Amino acid sequence: MCRILAITNSKGGVGKTTTCANLGAALSAAGKRVLLVDNDPQGDLTKVMRADPKTLKYTLANLMNAVLDDTELDLFMDKAVVKGEGVHYIPANSKLAGVSSRLVALQMSSRYRGGETGGTSCEMVMSRVLDFVKDAYDYILIDCGHSMDLLTINALAAAHQAIVPVQAHYLAMEDMADTLEVIQTIRQGINPNLAVGGILLTMYQGRTNLCRSIQEEIQADYGDAFVVFPSPIDFSIRVAEHPIGAASIFDYEPGNPAAKAYSAMAQEVLSYA
Repeated sequence: MCRILAITNSKGGVGKTTTCANLGAALSAAGKRVLLVDNDPQGDLTKVMRADPKTLKYTLANLMNAVLDDTELDLFMDKAVVKGEGVHYIPANSKLAGVSSRLVALQMSSRYRGGETGGTSCEMVMSRVLDFVKDAYDYILIDCGHSMDLLTINALAAAHQAIVPVQAHYLAMEDMADTLEVIQTIRQGINPNLAVGGILLTMYQGRTNLCRSIQEEIQADYGDAFVVFPSPIDFSIRVAEHPIGAASIFDYEPGNPAAKAYSAMAQEVLSYA
């Protein structure tokens, strides 16, 4: 059965896109069929996958608009899915912001009419898109933006698990708590199958007391309820610069500690099945 993972945190700059790309590469290296979905109008994952978002004609926006317009998805799916030698991916660009606006309008219309709008609800468009393609993959990873908007809610409504990267910094922990609260709300109201797949500490500097204390605090506060991945992603300029030269740290510098940490994370994710 295909497992859908949403990589999300309401704070930007915590490593969501890097985690999506590298976890996908690690799962692919383990022999799994992997699809990455860029769910951010900025198109950062698309850039990591070596594409220019501005030049792309077919993206996630085409697929979500097809659902909203009740158009056959197969008219766009083959063109929107980019099939590389390893992972496949669905790119995104600024056109996805227009989809977000349509979702807001649909939500407002639903409220005005007392929930009677017909068609697909504003929270379930992504689910419809992924239902069409999920039989071809073992794992689908959705890279979410930093806003808990209807695009992110769509990802969480479609996902089996949410993975929450969090920077090893005290201020970032507040955003993580807010994100976990949103996930719980989605679970109670829209997607009862949604679970927290794990909390991943990123930009970690093990030689500092601050990072070690944050790791201990996260484990103490959340370790009984959720998986806290035991191998944090070390702060490394090589991790930050790998998108310049390669789609994953495994292609760029396979011996980097971050590559080992993402491999360990993938093994943890594989154990969930």
